[in-house]
Amino acid sequence: MSLDLDESIDLAAARTVRLAGRDFHVAPLSLRQILSIADYVPKLSGIGTDTISGERLSPLAEVLWHGLRRAHPRLTRDEFFDLPITVAELVAALPTVIEQAGGRKVDAAGELPAASASTPSTGARSSPTS
Repeated sequence: MSLDLDESIDLAAARTVRLAGRDFHVAPLSLRQILSIADYVPKLSGIGTDTISGERLSPLAEVLWHGLRRAHPRLTRDEFFDLPITVAELVAALPTVIEQAGGRKVDAAGELPAASASTPSTGARSSPTS
């Protein structure tokens, strides 16, 4: 299995997720990877182990595979999909991939608020006229 790390990736910015009983690194995603997951992410808002379905499981797995590829570039899709990954592991790893893509942090309840990339805040207050 091709789990080798890409030595050119700065792992100081990477986060670790546990899948199939192994630790994997999720480095900050490239724009190409963000574009690869962009259509899947909206389908995953509020996903949890109790809200999973076949319709949501496939996009979830695709997002996670793309998220791992920055640090593990030789990990093929087939190899990833053949790993004995549990649904709980998939759901637990999703916020890390979203955050590494520049998306929102997970709320206290463990749900992804709107699993899409957020705009940086300037700290300024908004008003109806601004």
